[in-house]
Amino acid sequence: MTPRERLLRALAHQEPDRVPLDMGNSATSIHRKAYRRLKEHLGMDRVEPPIIDRMQQVVQVDEAVLRRFSIDTRQLFLKPARGWQGDPDGSYRDEWGIRYRPGADGNYFDMDAHPLADATREDLDRFAWPDPDDPRRFEGLAQDAVELHDNSPYGVVLNGFSETLFGLPSWLRGHAQFYMDFLINADFLDELLDRMLDYALRLAARALAAVGTRVDVIKVADDLGTETGLMISPALYRAFIKPRQAKFYAFLKEHSDAKILLHSCGAIAELIPDLIEIGIDAINPVQVSARGMDSRELKKSFGDRISFWGGGCDTQHVLPFGTVDEVGEEVRRRTADLSPGGGFVFTPVHNIQFDIPPEKITALYDAALLYGSYAAGR
Repeated sequence: MTPRERLLRALAHQEPDRVPLDMGNSATSIHRKAYRRLKEHLGMDRVEPPIIDRMQQVVQVDEAVLRRFSIDTRQLFLKPARGWQGDPDGSYRDEWGIRYRPGADGNYFDMDAHPLADATREDLDRFAWPDPDDPRRFEGLAQDAVELHDNSPYGVVLNGFSETLFGLPSWLRGHAQFYMDFLINADFLDELLDRMLDYALRLAARALAAVGTRVDVIKVADDLGTETGLMISPALYRAFIKPRQAKFYAFLKEHSDAKILLHSCGAIAELIPDLIEIGIDAINPVQVSARGMDSRELKKSFGDRISFWGGGCDTQHVLPFGTVDEVGEEVRRRTADLSPGGGFVFTPVHNIQFDIPPEKITALYDAALLYGSYAAGR
């Protein structure tokens, strides 16, 4: 069975020969420091790979590493139209004008300025909106899609629609102001979200025209949960966010045969029926330590209707603080919970952070291969 066949069979809720493995998108990658140590541990070159998310400092994983761990996916990335602009104080601004400062320990960047924090509805007309049709975003995309889909056996994941309809608007506005808008500034919020939807639709139209049928999965993202619950009430989600997500996902389905993978952190179990309704095929990161996100219960309640792309190892407690053996046991447990009947793609809960030693990363993915075999009669 090829990696692509394995991935698509799992996403169709059928059991392949083994659980497919993912690594390398902006929620399933590795911090640059941990990655450097991993490559040294594996005896590989120390060439620095590209950073795919400057705030999180995670890397584009090399082909040699992907092959070492038998990863079944390969990633396609859209590009920003403008690079990050550096300020004299060491901070940066992205193409939206959001400013990021390096954290005190140098491991991450933190947002500290929001360009629409004090905006009125009229100010939205004057804002320097990034151009979703800028051809720089799609440079090399068609050729990369041909190379990955036609000339390799791997499942192809298209990245580039991150936090479009909830997260990014909150970063533009500032979190506190954004959440207040739901209650006291609905007209402004409607206008902002409509513009974000228009941006996403135009971006997707150009991207899907470039890749054609050569992607198997489209990754979208909108973090909706915290450790203990949702960021906004279900009623507000259904009034403001869900209808726009539904339009966006319907567009993706209409113009592609790809499955839709939604990245949404936190305790989102309450919204899983809504996500199924609007066309989501798989969710990530499956934050098993959050309230209501127990892997066995999620599989029991939703496993025949949505796939779980993640949840393979708790990265808040077990991976950083457990032993190598405890990491292996965690992988065994989560795989046993989530893999029966298909509908499971292994990756740990979110990115592997800077302080994780290479021995644990190796144990993590080696255990996934060991315990993910359906032929073993688990």
